[in-house]
Amino acid sequence: MEAKKGEIASNKNPKKANLLDHHSIKHILDESVTEIVKSKGYPEDVRLSNIRLLIGTIIIIIALFAQFYNKKFPENRNFLIGCIILYPSS
Repeated sequence: MEAKKGEIASNKNPKKANLLDHHSIKHILDESVTEIVKSKGYPEDVRLSNIRLLIGTIIIIIALFAQFYNKKFPENRNFLIGCIILYPSS
């Protein structure tokens, strides 16, 4: 019985975190919860993360168009207004 406990304890690698760094602690907790949920048979769903990345990419493209548009300010006023409207709606 004790041999099994020793084997189980040696199979698990204890994760170490800097207790003064709250980002490190959060990362360890997130990893632990992810492992527990995956071990219960639930698949990982990353759709929301992918949507956030897509929205971020669209926002960056809009900002690049607004920054590097060929005309100077008084002439491109309508274009800039359109970019400003598109930015929060993305």
